[in-house]
Amino acid sequence: MSEPREWKMGTHRARFEPPDTVWMTHQGPLSLEDYTWTVKLCRELGQQQAFILVTDVTELTASDPEGQRYASEHMEPEWFVAIIYVGARLIHKAGAKGIRFVQQLLGRKPTPLYFAANEAEARRIISQLRST
Repeated sequence: MSEPREWKMGTHRARFEPPDTVWMTHQGPLSLEDYTWTVKLCRELGQQQAFILVTDVTELTASDPEGQRYASEHMEPEWFVAIIYVGARLIHKAGAKGIRFVQQLLGRKPTPLYFAANEAEARRIISQLRST
């Protein structure tokens, strides 16, 4: 993956920013179908190279529990360098950590998680990840 790309699913968007970052923005509720789309996209990209996923959940209003379960069972940690959540509220942090916990229970290496207040902070985290 070397060229910028963009994807859209309803009110949710993703864009690849070379060399290794996918920026996702979720607006409104996340359904099981949305989670399935997200997992499929991450699988497609992660099989090419591990990447940093930045997920902006500032405008996420609801998250389908069945979709969360689907993501926790189908996301592969080796697809990701790290996952950064932007604008996460307590419920989002709990959901993200829950998915990570399920990965551990399934014997998978957990994906490093970070939480950022805004895009600038997320970019600082990305810079730190690249420098290590």
